[in-house]
Amino acid sequence: MIDLVSLLVKAGDGGHGRVSFRREKYVPKGGPDGGQGGSGGDVRLVGSSRVNTLKHYAGKKEIVAQNGAAGGVRQKTGADADDIVLEVPVGTTVWLLAENQASYKRREKYSPEHHLTRGEVTFEQYHLAQEGQGIPPREEDELQPLAEGAEKIQLAEITEAGQEIILCQGGFGGRGNVSFKASTNTTPLQAEYGTFGEQKKISLELKLLADIGLVGLPNAGKSTLLSKITRANPKTADYPFTTIEPNLGVLNLAEGRDLVVADIPGLIEGASQGKGLGHDFLRHIENSQALIFVLFLEESVVSDEGLNDEKRAELVWEQYQQLRTELKEHNPELLAKPSLVSLNKLDLYSPELVAAIEKRFTTENLKLHVFSGFTGKGLEELLSSVAHLPQE
Repeated sequence: MIDLVSLLVKAGDGGHGRVSFRREKYVPKGGPDGGQGGSGGDVRLVGSSRVNTLKHYAGKKEIVAQNGAAGGVRQKTGADADDIVLEVPVGTTVWLLAENQASYKRREKYSPEHHLTRGEVTFEQYHLAQEGQGIPPREEDELQPLAEGAEKIQLAEITEAGQEIILCQGGFGGRGNVSFKASTNTTPLQAEYGTFGEQKKISLELKLLADIGLVGLPNAGKSTLLSKITRANPKTADYPFTTIEPNLGVLNLAEGRDLVVADIPGLIEGASQGKGLGHDFLRHIENSQALIFVLFLEESVVSDEGLNDEKRAELVWEQYQQLRTELKEHNPELLAKPSLVSLNKLDLYSPELVAAIEKRFTTENLKLHVFSGFTGKGLEELLSSVAHLPQE
């Protein structure tokens, strides 16, 4: 799943006003008639339920809206450019990395949902020596880094379908020379440049919005559990890291309540320092309302004659502690989420081993929900507890 992309986004500049004069038969010295430029296109971002990843932006480096058209003769206003609308999944956070002055001015005054008005921007005039001369160049409004010490700024978080923000506002069209006609200036050779559109360098980050997040080591059987309790069909196999991107499924509870369950890639020791799938795993847990720890023992550990059941039980406890440590080091608040502790692969364990493991957790005042994702045994009891799990 593509869930983190960086883009350079540019709105269109406003079209320049025109310097022109009437040229009609029998009117040899017509007055000024240069029209106003059109507005540049906005770049808007909208939350959508039709997409659930950012993959349609993978490989793209920039999104650029068209400029407004220049003003025409006979006082014709240039055409406005079309807006660009970017659809993103619900749960997308927009981070600002750099911007131009046009972007900074609106951001300092308004929220991302609001436009600056024409009266709130400054227009720059240009002057020609004679009609037909090319418009003089001007200094560009270049992309600038954020203020010192600010690596990135959160612009917005898309929390529902239909939510829309103006990512980059297009520039306004400049007035043509007809607007500068006066008794003391009957043949004006000045007009206005269109204002610059906003430019931003942004990062889009998608965090899953799930009711339940499945937390466990690689090969713990989280994908199998998800497939058993929901309609999801994730890839499953008997080797680590089958899941390299999050999978979602909907759990239909008996009382008619639905819960979104996320099977998140397996966690390894050191993930909080970026090892393995690292932060790509941990940041998805942040938006899960509750957690289910999925523990297990490898078949080789179960069959190791050099280990007794008490030692195997201790290995399960250490696995649980390892998972909690990685969550805590990434964000201590993750441990405050409501949670259940489960043990998968019941079909591999003897009744004596199960009793030993349950006893180890009971001594820590923790109830262990034992089940088999393969046979389905114990799932009904697990789901009963899930139904009563408080949401964060």
